[in-house]
Amino acid sequence: MICNMVKQGFPPGSCLVELPSGEKKPACQATLKRVKGQYYRVITGIQLSRPEDYLSIYQSGCNHSCLKCHSYYFSQKFNGKWMSTDELAEICRQYLDFVTVWEPRERATMWHATDLCHHCGYCKLENVRGPLCPGKLSPDQVVLSVQGFGPARNILRSLAETLLAARISMRRLRRRSKMFVDVNYMFF
Repeated sequence: MICNMVKQGFPPGSCLVELPSGEKKPACQATLKRVKGQYYRVITGIQLSRPEDYLSIYQSGCNHSCLKCHSYYFSQKFNGKWMSTDELAEICRQYLDFVTVWEPRERATMWHATDLCHHCGYCKLENVRGPLCPGKLSPDQVVLSVQGFGPARNILRSLAETLLAARISMRRLRRRSKMFVDVNYMFF
């Protein structure tokens, strides 16, 4: 089988994923499948990440070889459950109701989020701003996630994504959830 990255004119990635059996397969074969015209990905988790303040979808399978990867346990190993692009689009639609800060595309990164909130939670827990609070958000724009307090920005980040899978999944998510989609970041 010819690598899909090579077919698209890119060099092949370091994309071997270890399956539960111990066998290794390319990510595009191990963590991406198509059933009756619907694409499925192996999803490890979905959460409102801090300090980035965006919705993160953690996908099993990756074509990078980052030194000291903090996500090896799911990016290089099959870890998670199969979810369709329609299921992911529905989660994105539900997240839209939770968004408290609407950002332009040029403010996608975590670095940009740091000028909004320092994630201390004072405004929610003590009803006063913390001593280092930038003062840009009202307390009702600060929400609790599993990683702490902060805003919910209109950005979705898909982690441990192969380029081919990103192009397929993002195109389908764009159609299903009517959001701006980029391979690295998606804006609602």
